[in-house]
Amino acid sequence: MLLDPAVPVVVATKNADKFRELVDLWGGLRPALVMAGAGYPEVDERFATYAENAVLKAEVLSRAVGGPVLADDSGIEVEALEWGPGVRSARTPSLQSTPGQRNEHILRKLAVRAGASRRARMVSVCALVVPGQIPIIARGEVEGLITLEPRGAAGFGYDPIFFYPPFGCTFGEAGMQKKHNVSHRGNAMRALMQQLSL
Repeated sequence: MLLDPAVPVVVATKNADKFRELVDLWGGLRPALVMAGAGYPEVDERFATYAENAVLKAEVLSRAVGGPVLADDSGIEVEALEWGPGVRSARTPSLQSTPGQRNEHILRKLAVRAGASRRARMVSVCALVVPGQIPIIARGEVEGLITLEPRGAAGFGYDPIFFYPPFGCTFGEAGMQKKHNVSHRGNAMRALMQQLSL
């Protein structure tokens, strides 16, 4: 895939925290990443896989802006919840739920399952779409455990309830760079950049 260093890559997200993470992981590479503006079209993330949803978001916005777009579809998968909520993580328990409500929802569901496994993984799939070229797709995962209560305010989303044993803390307690070194999104972005030879 060829990228024009002078043409910014638009990031298909309205989530400022996710955008900051992607920019940080992209580093000082050219072209620069820019956040989608107010005209970012609503996308029905109707597919059952992260990859399909990531490509869909990137393709829809790429057609709207006429240039390269980077999209991420990510989620948390919990063994005791049949490895859900997965691709529905941002819509659990509803699309209107706050991050705190989503965390509490998972904690409540595990609380009524005495002795249930708290094994979990975070998954991210990044897709880069450039008009006229084949999309590049990269996946990243990280294994961990669900805590008994939220801990830390350093991250966002499900970070406060995702405990990473090698760190001895949640992603919500770990600093950004420390988290990036092992996170699902960090692993996906490194795999993407390797395919781009960046």
